[in-house]
Amino acid sequence: MLENLQLTDIMIMYDRDFGISIFQNFRGYDSLLDDAEWLLERTHCKSRGFLIRVVMKGKKRGLWIGEYLYGKKGIVRQELIFQGYAENISRVILEYAGGRISEENLLRRIRIENLRELDSKVIRDFKYYYCPSNRFLHECPHVNDVYSRLVKKYGGEKWVPYSLLALEMEKIEPCKDVIICPLVASNMFERVLNLNRALKTRRIGEIRFVTPDFVKII
Repeated sequence: MLENLQLTDIMIMYDRDFGISIFQNFRGYDSLLDDAEWLLERTHCKSRGFLIRVVMKGKKRGLWIGEYLYGKKGIVRQELIFQGYAENISRVILEYAGGRISEENLLRRIRIENLRELDSKVIRDFKYYYCPSNRFLHECPHVNDVYSRLVKKYGGEKWVPYSLLALEMEKIEPCKDVIICPLVASNMFERVLNLNRALKTRRIGEIRFVTPDFVKII
């Protein structure tokens, strides 16, 4: 499966706890598994996740995907995909490696949500432990809906126990690729703080504490 492949010098790591890391100008052993093991041994900020690397076979361009687990040495599961969406992702990564697009552009186009278009069991099985901060603050699909519901129910000049807001937030169904959603954290106070942080980041509202136990929705 891994024979007669040309390897590129960029690898991207998707980690459950630490998010996305990009490794450029990678010079290894010209072996997918050996290179991955070398990188994993020297990367301390990791728990479990997968690596992707663009590979070439003749004129075809594709992706190698290797899964790693905490406490296990090296790659525990691997896939090689050339069909369909793999060509698009490969092209985007090589455009970044060649300096034709920015890192911000790359990260936007290779988000885990986009990678799920690939025919990859490794990626389908992947879950973040805690929703990545940038994704939660700017892209969480629940923030606006929760805020609208809370404004309708508790808005205006009302002082409301923050615990009522937290209980309302329990109705959220977390995203399927996240184990812990910030909006349904076990600590009620933390839930409300997380929602307020997202609201202020998006500049759509605020949950203001008027006493240690009561809030006003603005």
